[in-house]
Formats: sequence, structure tokens, C-alpha cells
Amino acid sequence: MKTDEIVRAVAVGIFCLVQSADNIRVLNFNPDGRQRGDTWIRYNVTVDLPRDYTLCVHFNIKVFRILTAVIYLFNARDQDDDPISFEVYFEKIRTKYGGYGRFYPLPSNLATNKWYHYCQVRDMKNGEGKVYLDGQLIIQDKANFETKFEPREIFIGQDEYQPRNSLSGKLSQVNVWGEALSPEMISQLAECEIDQEGNIVRWSGIWELNNVEQEDIPFDDLCRSVSHGAVTVLLPLLKFHEAVRVCRGVKGLIGVPWNTKDVQKELAYFKNNEDCERQWAGITDEDLEGVWYEPFTGKSYNTSEIFFRRNNPDGDKYQNCIRMNEKGLEDTDCQVRSCSACHTAAGTTWTLRGICEDEERMYYLDLIPDPLAFRGYGEYFIEQTNDSKWTWSNTVTNVTIATLHAKDLNYPIGRRTWAIQSEVCGESKGVRELTLSACTKSEFTCTDGSCIPFIKRCDLKFDCEDKTDESFCQIVNFPEDYRSKLPPRPASNEALALSINFTMDTLNVDTQTMMMSASYNLRITWFDNRLTYNNLKVLTRLNTLSLEQVDNLWRPKIGFINTDDIQNTAVDQDAVTTVLRHHSQYTPDLSNPYEVEIYRGDTNPISTTRKYFTIYTCNFDLVLYPFDIQKCVLQLQILSASTEYLVFDSTDSYVEYLGPRHLVEYGIGTINLSVENFTQYSMLKVEVELVRRYGYAMLNIYIPSFTLLVISYITLFFRPSIFDARVMTALTSLLVLATLFTQVSASLPKTSYFKVVDIWLLFCILLIFVIILFHTVIDLKIEYPDGWAPSEAVVPNFRTSKDSGVGGIDAGKRIGGSPSVKNVVTTVKVHPVEVDGYFDEPEGKGGFDFFRLKLPRLRNDADTYILASKWIVTIIFMVFNSIYWGTLALGSGLVYYV
Repeated sequence: MKTDEIVRAVAVGIFCLVQSADNIRVLNFNPDGRQRGDTWIRYNVTVDLPRDYTLCVHFNIKVFRILTAVIYLFNARDQDDDPISFEVYFEKIRTKYGGYGRFYPLPSNLATNKWYHYCQVRDMKNGEGKVYLDGQLIIQDKANFETKFEPREIFIGQDEYQPRNSLSGKLSQVNVWGEALSPEMISQLAECEIDQEGNIVRWSGIWELNNVEQEDIPFDDLCRSVSHGAVTVLLPLLKFHEAVRVCRGVKGLIGVPWNTKDVQKELAYFKNNEDCERQWAGITDEDLEGVWYEPFTGKSYNTSEIFFRRNNPDGDKYQNCIRMNEKGLEDTDCQVRSCSACHTAAGTTWTLRGICEDEERMYYLDLIPDPLAFRGYGEYFIEQTNDSKWTWSNTVTNVTIATLHAKDLNYPIGRRTWAIQSEVCGESKGVRELTLSACTKSEFTCTDGSCIPFIKRCDLKFDCEDKTDESFCQIVNFPEDYRSKLPPRPASNEALALSINFTMDTLNVDTQTMMMSASYNLRITWFDNRLTYNNLKVLTRLNTLSLEQVDNLWRPKIGFINTDDIQNTAVDQDAVTTVLRHHSQYTPDLSNPYEVEIYRGDTNPISTTRKYFTIYTCNFDLVLYPFDIQKCVLQLQILSASTEYLVFDSTDSYVEYLGPRHLVEYGIGTINLSVENFTQYSMLKVEVELVRRYGYAMLNIYIPSFTLLVISYITLFFRPSIFDARVMTALTSLLVLATLFTQVSASLPKTSYFKVVDIWLLFCILLIFVIILFHTVIDLKIEYPDGWAPSEAVVPNFRTSKDSGVGGIDAGKRIGGSPSVKNVVTTVKVHPVEVDGYFDEPEGKGGFDFFRLKLPRLRNDADTYILASKWIVTIIFMVFNSIYWGTLALGSGLVYYV
């Protein structure tokens, strides 16, 4: 045997895996996390893969490389020809089926010290490649495989023997089947329900190992989703509150023994340490004497419930903390120094925030409990050196990056100041604030390392004891090239759309001046894709920007056009500017030690709200007054830029009215919003429909005028002989109506056209005038006694021809039924005899006889004129009102509320 073969035989072990029923053999690659090029295993024989196959493996990563080499099935003749492989990254995997392969993002980032089950299926019959992770199908690709069916070598743990890609972690159950396994069987393998080996490659087969460690673990441990159980961090001599702070920082708690067995178990952690003869128990009664509570959980107990040794507690209010003794618990001063055992869950991921790495894996670390240290997912390592200094170093380059500034509590947990010794994040030597925390993405790290829910970050109240949760709460991140004078430009290169929200509180309308005053909240919303935002809350008021940040923002300027003076929007101390969280997707900014969630500016808009009181001019058409429906328009125009750059968003803009619907003079009808983006500057119009409430006009104009009209009409029923009463009553009504007309006209704007109320009043005036004319004509047809005057005490008594048989005046009667005055001359007129309503004319004379019908002839007397006046006035009134009110019933405010 040659010398090199002997050396290789010594260095390389060849074994056949034999596992018991309860345990499974596991191979450990580079357990210290170092990068090596000579750590690998190889299947002892080449294999022939059929067209369809399934490759499965359980893997557990200790340190993530840029690329972690796991499994390669090389072409035995040419390793570069269509390899079949599986490579692990932190946030993705890379799978090659032979002739086809690609990167696949994972549902969530992988974690260290956690077992995963991976299966790769090539189904050439269906032209599909599938990947299963922990039994779940995460990838199903259609592919046209062109694999050459050549013998293959199976190589695990190395990629071309490059140390930087070497596997650091554990592997078990590498098996290959010559068929595409069913999803059900893959799920059973992932959940450890069955332990079936492959028919092409068997985990129990012969493997060649090089610098790989072996161990046996329970078979069920392969299927635990996370590292199970707890680990104990041993804390040296510390004051009680210091121990609590450190233990809380590692997300742990200090135990409270309840019996002798618990005490002995806790003391056993320090049995070989003479300085830690006594240990802290995690309980105190500082807040209320005799009431003991756990600072980690807040649970409280009475003294009788605590496992105190005999004659304890005996320190009263001067000794409020407890430490353990073999005989039980005893109270002591909280300022003395004792050791403590801090119990925390295994598998917790730690994050180092404040560094600026391109790869996310570099931010995460694992806790090593004894001695306390932190191993990175990547190349970083944080540990305490022999001189008690905490150092942050790179295990690949063996360079110390920073050392922790020494303080009273010398632990790197929480937000601490580090002295940078080599360049990091583009910064040279100096100091840098870093946060080492076990808090999850949904939690915020206080300075001492304790965690609070992230929703309490910047919520305007203190939740951390050090009050750092309300520090660095600026919301907007401005890029270096940000220009507040230039409007944002969307990625689509279209005009930026501004959304407008009108919320009207009150409206007041003055018809005389044709103006409407409005009190409203105007909210303008827009997107600025140049910005990013920090820690947006669901509750919008918590996303309010400071005035300093508002001053640096680009803000749209909108003018109120139809006002008497020049007015426009303002963003000042009376305005509230917020960022609206429309999308919950964010990117954690791990380079910020204060834990920031970054939200995009193109999906979360800015909104500014301010209250305005503006007087707008309106153009009222008063033709239908007081049954008119007016429309007053509030016109807004963008002043910041033309429509090429800024427009109003017609789909997302709206108006709402929250005030009373009935004003003194008007009722508020519909309120509409419209947008005009075709002009040079985009215009927005809010049209307010004003329906006049005509109750006032009815009470003060129509009913009084109608009453006067009725009074004037009633005068037609007065005795014809009392001319003065008839005329004076009608004339008085006319004068009152004219005065009412003048008052109504004075209360309205002067117009060049008639209003319907003018038509009504003019009609009433003209109708009364017609009544007065009728009174005059009737009076002319009345025949008074010769020498009679209206001032005399005697009033003639008129009768029709049917009453007396002749026209004329009977004996004069005194007013009030006095005896007749004698010697009154009576004039008798002779009329033709009326027969059945026709006048008898001599044959051959008089009217025209047509078919021997005789035409009627009206009498020319006072009775006829009185009857005619009544009917004519009634007909005029009815016809006018039918036309007048019928016209108003079509499209006026008369029937709006019906």
C-alpha cells in the first residue's frame, strides 16, 4: 500500500450505519462553526438514478454560510455535467434536478439548531420538479428535463472543497428512492411516523467519512420543530436587581424553590463554585412588606406560602430579597451580591441590531449558556475574554471588531455602547450603539434587554423602565436627494393624484349678498414614493408628524377660487399631518439599534387635515323665489403644478356633510363632488344643493296677500249702494299689498327679471285693481233717486224686475227700518215682456231667426254686472292659480320635500 493511501485510510473512516430501534445515527459537520475544506462524507458506491427519483434528508444548520453545501450527486464522468444538488441559504434554497434548477424563496427564514426535513422529487413523467419542506409542498415547477442517465457519486458537506461553503451542522437519514414518492408518504417521513430507507441510497449503507463526528439521538428528536427544553445561564455575584435585569434580558427567570428538592436542584448549578455558596431566589417584597412577588411574572404570594427556613423571614422591612440555603430560604438585603441561575428556553434567536450587513443572516445569533456567549448564524461571535472584556469578533477573519464599554453591569445584553476597533458599516474606529436582544420581530427591546410588545413603541406613553420606547420616534426618513419644492413623481410617470376629503360641519347662506360661508375639515392625501416611514401604527393618530418634519415635506398647495379674497390651503400648527398605514407589509431595519420597521412610501399615503372657514360667492337664480332650488359651488384648484404633474383623484375623493340638514332659510339637498382634470390646472368642485324653505314666505307673503285678495273679492258681495265701503275696502287692500310688495323686493337682491313672488304680488294687485274697476262700473249702472246723495240718510232699495215686476225704486225706506219718506218721485221704465227667457219681438223685426230659434239678450243692468264681476274674478283667480302652482309643481322647491 502506498504511503498516501495509508494516510488516507487513517484519516478517513469507512462505516456502515447500524441504528437501534429507538435511536438514530447523526453526523456532525464542523460543530465549532469553523470553515474547513476537508469535512465531508461520500457514499461508497456510485448509483444509477432512474428517470423519476425522490431524495430526502434531515438537516440541522449550526452556522449559515453565504452558501451552505449539503448534498451533491455528481456525474461520475464529468462533475460539471447536470449535477443534482441541494444547497441551503438563510432565506432560500437552491435545488438542481439535473438539467434544471433554480433558487426558491422559503416561506420563512431558516433557523440554526433546528431540524428540518427536505425532500426533492423529480417526476419526469409529468414534467414536474417538487420540493417539500417539513412535509409541506413549497415548490412545484413544470420543467423539461434533459438529464443524462449516467452513474453518479454522492458527496455531502463540501462544494469543490471550498471552506467558505462547508457545511456546519448535522445530517441524518439521507435516502434516495427510484420513484416519485406520494405526498402522504413524504409527510409521514417528515413527521417521523415511519423510518423507511431508500432503495437507491440508504442511510444505513456504507459511507466514507472525513473529519465528521457521530452521535446517536432519539428518533423523535429529528421531528421537533425547535430545540426543546430549557437552558440555564449561570450569573456570577450580582445584586438582586442586577441579576433580575440580566435574567430578564435573556428572556429567562430566576427560580423560586418550593421544597427541599427544588433548593438542592438550584444549588447544584454552583456546587463547584465556592463564591456562589448562596444563590438568589426570584422573589421580593420590596413593594409591600409581607407580600412576595416574582418580578418576572408579577405573581404574588403570602409569607406562609414560601419555603422559608426556620425563624425566617426575620429582616422586616430592611431585608426584602431571598436567597437559598440548604435548609430553606432566608431573607436578606437586596444590595448584597449573590449568584443566580437564570432559566431560559432553548433555541431562542438573538439579534444584533446596529450593524449594517448586506446579508440578513449576519444579524442573528444563538445563545451559548455556559459560559455565556453568542454564536452568530454567520461568522460573528460575541464572548467574554480572559480579561473579562466582551468582544465582538469575526471567526473567519479572526478579527476583533469591537469591545464593550465597561460599566457597572458588564453584560452585552440590551442596548449598549461598543468601542469599534476595525471598520464596520463604513465607519472607522469610535463608538457605536448596538442592541443585542432576544426579542422577536413583534417586540421592542428596552435598554436593559427586556421586551415589550412592538405596538407600544412610540404610542405616547412610557412602557420601558428606561423610557426608551418613546425615543427616536421620528416617522419620516428623508433621502439625501429629497427636494421639498418638487412634487413626487409616481413610478408610472403619470401625474400624481391628490385625494380630497371634504367634511363640512356648518353652512350658512346669505341670499341678499349671494354668499355661502362654510366651516369644514379639508383633508388632502397623496403618496410620496421618495420617502419611507418608521413604525407605522394601525391607529392613525399615532402616526402624526412633527412640525419639523412637516416643514421638510413637499406639500400640495390648493387655492379656493370663488372667494372675495385670495385664499389657499396651509400646513401650519393648526394642521395635522399623518401617515396612513394602508399596507401592513414592512421591512425590519436591523441596522438601527432602536428597532425600526420600514414602510414604503408608495403604498402608505401622507394625509394633512386642517379646519377652514371660507366665504364663497354664489350665483343664485331667483326666478322661482321663494320656491327656488339653488346650487352653490365651492371651487378648488391646484396651484402647485399643472395637470401634467398634479391632478385630483376623482375615484378616491369625496364630500360629506355632518351639520344640520335644515338651516334658517334653506334646506341642504344633495352635495356632489366633481373633478375637472382637462384644464391647465386641475379643478375640483363641490356642488351644494340649497332648497329654500318656503314656510316663511307662505306665512309672510302668500297667506297675507291671499287674505287681502279674499277681502277685496268679498267687497263684490257688499250692497251695491254702499260704494264708499266697497271701494275703500278694496283700495286699502291694494295699498297694503303694494307695501308688502315693496318690503319683499327690498329684502331680495335686485334683479332684472321677475320672480314668481313678484308675479304673485303683481297678480294680486292687478286683480284688486280689476275689482275696483268692477265696483266703478257697477256704480255707474245703479240709478239713484233724483237729488239723492250718499251723505243723505235715505238709501235706495234696489230690486230686480222679478221682485216688483218693474224696474225702479220702491218707496224709499229709512236706514234701520224707518217709515218711508213721502212725496218721493218714482220713475218707471217700461221694458219688453220677457217670456221664458226670450224677449218677444214683433214679427219681422228684431233679432235673426235661425231655425225659428230666438237668441238670448243680456240685460244691461247692475245685477248683471255684479254677477259678471263675481264670475270673472273667480275665473281669473282659478286660471291663474292653476297655471302658477302647476308650473311651480314641476321642478321647483314646492314639492321637493313631498
